[in-house]
Amino acid sequence: MGITTNSAAQARQRLGEVLAGITLTPAPTVVRTTKLESMSGDAFLNIRKNKLIPSYDLEVRVGWTGELTDGEGKVVGTATGKLHLPHIGDDNHDEDPEIQIVTDTNSADAERLKQAVHKGGKGPILEVLKKFVAELRAGGPALSEKDGGEGGNAAAAAGTSGGQGANGAAAAAGSAPKPKPGSADASSSAPAAAAKGGSGSSGRSISITARYHCRPSDIFECFTVEGRVCAFTQSRAVVQPAPGGSFSWYGGAISGEFVELVAPSRIVMRWRFNTWEEGCFSKVVIDISEPEHGSTVVKLKQTDLPTHDKFGNEDTADVTEKGWHSQVLQRIRQVFGYGV
Repeated sequence: MGITTNSAAQARQRLGEVLAGITLTPAPTVVRTTKLESMSGDAFLNIRKNKLIPSYDLEVRVGWTGELTDGEGKVVGTATGKLHLPHIGDDNHDEDPEIQIVTDTNSADAERLKQAVHKGGKGPILEVLKKFVAELRAGGPALSEKDGGEGGNAAAAAGTSGGQGANGAAAAAGSAPKPKPGSADASSSAPAAAAKGGSGSSGRSISITARYHCRPSDIFECFTVEGRVCAFTQSRAVVQPAPGGSFSWYGGAISGEFVELVAPSRIVMRWRFNTWEEGCFSKVVIDISEPEHGSTVVKLKQTDLPTHDKFGNEDTADVTEKGWHSQVLQRIRQVFGYGV
């Protein structure tokens, strides 16, 4: 039996981020994309026999606006239109999708701008779509951090949208800590928290044991392969799987760095919620064993949990433990089909 997740809404959101504000052609015929006008079709993430199998067939329309300038930079003509991509599908993931260029008017200016895009303006769109398809096929749509370069405006958008905000993402990872009644905001409640003893660790710890039908390497990859983290969190993630490498889950709600990686049996991390006081980290040790063939046991121990978050809430241990159960360990079981 497999599991199928509908990813159409996330795909639409991600396309809206990456396709906005891309410069297609330089002066004197400057054309830029504006926004995702529409997306129709289906996108699913299927898990069959512990394998991610994406299935998608999308039709996309993106708005564009253009300016014609003279040799001195003066605008002498404008036009708008749409880029129509009739088929972005898993059946042609290794091919460039067709791009049809449509103008909103039949003016001479519109035709000149259209021809400029035809001649040399499709490359930036195709490059962005290659990254989008790679994310989709890695277990997404993966709302991952984007690098710079062409489409930089889309990269900036990914840092501020693409799912939940800071507290919203924290909610996805557990129960989002909130300021206590009477606290105006985080900055006003932080001094009160500091008065209780600062952000140092309390010595609190949690221990969790989970069992899966899979191999240890499958679980190890769920924490060390970016696409897999994106798949079970269904949100942005960054994973640099090496000692000293950083990680970020749920759009930055959880972050830290890897301290030790021994594939496929041990992971040690410095780990924190973004609602903890600045500079406060806990230690997470994940030991993975296979006492019987195909039956994997995960033992997780987290120490140095803070006594309270930056809002003064003192339930950090409970919130953290619930988050591990419901938003990490159980999601890995459901998304990848590793149920016991």
